[in-house]
Amino acid sequence: MSCGIHYLASVFMAVTPNFVCGFPGNVSNILFHNSSASSIQDIWTLWTSTENYVVVQLENGEIWEINQCSRSKREVSLDLAYEYKGNKSVFSCSDGFLYDDTKWKSTVVTQWDLVCDREWLAKLIQPTFMLGVLIGAVIFGDIADRLGRQRVIWFTSAGQFVFGIAVAFTFDYYSFVTVRFLLAMVSSGYLVVAFVYVTEFVGIKARTWASMHVHAFFAMGIMIVALVGFLVRTWWVYQIFLSIATVPFVLCCWMLPETPFWLLSEERYEDAQKVINTMARWNKVNTPCKVSELCSVQQDDPVSGRMGENDMSSTKKHNILDLFCNWQIARRTITVWLIWFTGSLGYYVFSLSSVSLGGNEYLNLFLIGLQYINYFSKYGWKIFNRCGIWPYISLHSRTVPNNCKITCCWKWKHDVPCRKCGCSFLCISEKCLDFHATWQLKKKGCACPWTAGRLAGCAENHTLFPQLPVLSEKVRFFFLCLCILEMAAPKVAVVGAGVIGLSTALCIVEACPSCSVTVLSDQFSPNTTSDVAAGMLIPHTYPGTPIHVQKQWFKETFTYLFAISNSAEASEAGIHLVSGWQIFKSTPKEELPFWSDAVLDFRPMSEAELQKFPQYRFGQAFTTLKCDCPPYLLWLEKRLKAAGVQTYNRKVSDLWELHSEYDIVVNCTGIGAHQLVGDKKLFPVRGQVLKVYAPWVKNFIRDGDGLTYIYPGIQGVTLGGTREKESWSLSPNPGTTKDIFDRCCSLEPSLREAQDIKVKVGLRPSRQSVRLQREVLSQGGVKLPVVHNYGHGAGGFSVHRGTAKEAARLVGECIAALRGSSSGAKL
Repeated sequence: MSCGIHYLASVFMAVTPNFVCGFPGNVSNILFHNSSASSIQDIWTLWTSTENYVVVQLENGEIWEINQCSRSKREVSLDLAYEYKGNKSVFSCSDGFLYDDTKWKSTVVTQWDLVCDREWLAKLIQPTFMLGVLIGAVIFGDIADRLGRQRVIWFTSAGQFVFGIAVAFTFDYYSFVTVRFLLAMVSSGYLVVAFVYVTEFVGIKARTWASMHVHAFFAMGIMIVALVGFLVRTWWVYQIFLSIATVPFVLCCWMLPETPFWLLSEERYEDAQKVINTMARWNKVNTPCKVSELCSVQQDDPVSGRMGENDMSSTKKHNILDLFCNWQIARRTITVWLIWFTGSLGYYVFSLSSVSLGGNEYLNLFLIGLQYINYFSKYGWKIFNRCGIWPYISLHSRTVPNNCKITCCWKWKHDVPCRKCGCSFLCISEKCLDFHATWQLKKKGCACPWTAGRLAGCAENHTLFPQLPVLSEKVRFFFLCLCILEMAAPKVAVVGAGVIGLSTALCIVEACPSCSVTVLSDQFSPNTTSDVAAGMLIPHTYPGTPIHVQKQWFKETFTYLFAISNSAEASEAGIHLVSGWQIFKSTPKEELPFWSDAVLDFRPMSEAELQKFPQYRFGQAFTTLKCDCPPYLLWLEKRLKAAGVQTYNRKVSDLWELHSEYDIVVNCTGIGAHQLVGDKKLFPVRGQVLKVYAPWVKNFIRDGDGLTYIYPGIQGVTLGGTREKESWSLSPNPGTTKDIFDRCCSLEPSLREAQDIKVKVGLRPSRQSVRLQREVLSQGGVKLPVVHNYGHGAGGFSVHRGTAKEAARLVGECIAALRGSSSGAKL
């Protein structure tokens, strides 16, 4: 029952209710088609599709369209209407999600927002559990053959209770999946070993019946899941109640005796005789079987007529390949595998999908369990008994480890869509019929390879099934290698969560998927220097860096962002193409900048174009990319989370403090590196900009000296700016604000009508050259590889992707060096 409970617990624990993006403020009114409400709870009864959306009016008058995975602000808020054809600004769900708690007060999906870009994590819950089932069957099946059934049953039963309770107290998604994985291992190990335990205690005539009813109690566990799910609607309380159901057996299972067959295989004849005597008393047999007589029968070889001829075979090592020792056994082995696979496939697909079958989901699952029991009690055991499937699986003999055979079948469970189940059933039915025909033929002659034939006196069983083994050393070595690879995955900490830090973390994950990457920072968007950046792809020149390197960085960045601008994610990422002019009061020394062939449609400005700017003598027209940095940072965070990267709010005072937690540290702290690593070549360049609402401005205008610029974006227009070296002040200067506004209005007079003016200040981390290099910190013989990527100054956004790729390459070199230095020790 406990296995049935835990195997199907996720049906109600991981369900995804209706949900929408969180509201960006206090709501005064909600509109859904023609229905109006004051609360989202009033809307859920009308919600019919994931394509639906609601329109909300905030108390400040703003009107928003709220979808499941995004929200958009209507630029023109005239009246509250469901349909709207005007311009909208799209935002991510930075305020979380709102869920329909009508049926479920809390699930793991609502607990950790496993929806939208994190939906795949919810879908991973049951597959990781079934992976634990597979591994648990292999491991505990082998252990049970070595240490005995009784010990493993007690250990796995106690493990089910401990890990079952622990699941309810996990603190995040990853600990939840990990503990459930361990729960799956002990549950699978328990079910496999308990199945073998039952078959080894039951006689031939009742063995099939008893084996089937082991699974009938599994079905009762499923019915308990349906009942508890109906009564308890909070996932962690639900999990506790399900786990408590295993307590009675945990307290009693230590009294169970070991099976006589395992005791005989270990040559513990006196203990085996005690168990047989107990069985005889329970069954009221006056003259119980003697172990010495059983041993005498097994050691006689009816074919050769000699005693002990096969003594050498008792010490022979075997592996799973012995299930394919000849064509007959191989065919039956494959057939049984397919039968178990198809049966498990259909059963779990339909059981786990009971919530989606329509009607009452609790009643659906309850009836599935009830029908399972009804099938076994009325027809199942008779069918399997006639087909000979269960006798094959439950075959036992003194030197044949049963758990090996059960494990072989068990590990064929997978989770695929329901529509494929029918085809699988049809394909396997022919094999089942063929199996039945073979069984009938064998039963009529003395060539019976099954347990019943052997116990009836057929000697061929010894030749067809010679001492099937436990899993081989190669199989165990394979799983050991998997564990070593997992432990060997390098842990990389990226310090800094601006555009450089997030981009570097993403490039590391893309270049080294096996890495475990974590982003650490005391400031995340919207409180980073990058949030203030203009986000215009016009490069800054670094005197200490070769031009061809700077050009490569810029090209890689432009190519990357250009692909995003042509994708469906352009609006969410805040990236778009913008055309405009860079103007000069005198002809520059280099009329053709190094980046001219990287942007689009670069050309000198015409005389007609220059007439708009009478104080300027020369100009360049081109099309480049503009990024609204705050949404771009959120987009990067979304990509990182989807890739499994962890982000933590943490202030790092010294890189060395990370040496015990991470293998490699990447320093992307920007101006923070001045204090963090004592870089005296790094200095701040204070920048003050204005963010204004002026949607009529479509073209950028940039003074050649880089001090005055107008950059239109998706969400507003950025006006700049200043370059104040060695200034650490983050306070806006009103005089500077007026100066910036006047300078920009002289270039674009219509900006006098701009609205919603906001002032932003940031400190550009400037150096003669970007610090992009490896370093090894060392204390007391302990080494910590560090990769530095900071000092981009005013041109950080223009080269952020290119420098991030270079930093990822350097991280790869660190990983190679670590593996090279530790390979000898590991071997």
